[in-house]
Amino acid sequence: MYNEERKQEYLKYKGQEYLRHLFIDSEQYEQDMGKDLCDMETSEVLHYLIRYDGYRTFEDKRRQISNYTEWCVIKGYATINWISSKVLSNKELRNIYLSAKEDFYISRECFGEYLRKLQESSYGIYIAAVFYCIYEGIAGKGFYNLANMRVSDIDMERKYVNLADGRCRAIPEELAEMLISVSKVDEITNEKTVRYISSLYSDSIWKIRRNDEVTVSKLQRKFVYLVEEMKQILGEERLSKTVIERSGYFNKIYYAALEEGIDIRNLELGADKKGREENMSYNRFFESFGLDMNMRKFKNSYQSYLNQL
Repeated sequence: MYNEERKQEYLKYKGQEYLRHLFIDSEQYEQDMGKDLCDMETSEVLHYLIRYDGYRTFEDKRRQISNYTEWCVIKGYATINWISSKVLSNKELRNIYLSAKEDFYISRECFGEYLRKLQESSYGIYIAAVFYCIYEGIAGKGFYNLANMRVSDIDMERKYVNLADGRCRAIPEELAEMLISVSKVDEITNEKTVRYISSLYSDSIWKIRRNDEVTVSKLQRKFVYLVEEMKQILGEERLSKTVIERSGYFNKIYYAALEEGIDIRNLELGADKKGREENMSYNRFFESFGLDMNMRKFKNSYQSYLNQL
């Protein structure tokens, strides 16, 4: 423990042995900062605390450090408790935590901007359509659906696509048209010209450079590479397949509800019978995705996204 003699004195005073773990965990941080927890400013303690997952744990650790610092002030080891609730209220603490823990969320407006930038890049519609497919939730696990997608899978009249995983999904007309256009792409000029001529099927949507044997796994790796290219084009390292997918799913549910005059942010969904019945009444928003989800779970899973609207 950093400043072990002082910490031992405090542990003896409190008579709560479990607090020893607090000081064991903070030792490396204190060494890096060159100061005891009780001597740190508010921002320095918060920087340490933010590593904890779960607001209750975050709040509990703040309380433990505050109690320790208060004791240090009384003993003359520190001049002020910069992490006390008098300096930083519980409401402010919660807002700081939620802000720091926010998931990266792609809003509908941001999606449109990203799509435009990708289309204007040297990869053009080829990479933009991958991004759109992920956002629409049709890429499949490990990009399996994209690797196997064929022109014959797309119903342009009904705007449906038959996926390799057995699902049939409605897609926007814009995406359907983009996919047909991608099937006609035969080269991409980036730093050099790459000819796309190899595919799994004669009517495959996605082609790759000449190869003796085209496999699903080779195509899947191609899509992983393209997501990395998206990060460079958009200048956003936090971008990932999961982020794009989750943002698309969230936006669909949230705005579908909003069109019916339901703002999910304002739903209470109590634990009583009335709350349970209300929760079940919103199941229609999730059935088309075939996922084990209800409105209560949705609010809990996407609270960070809801906070960013």
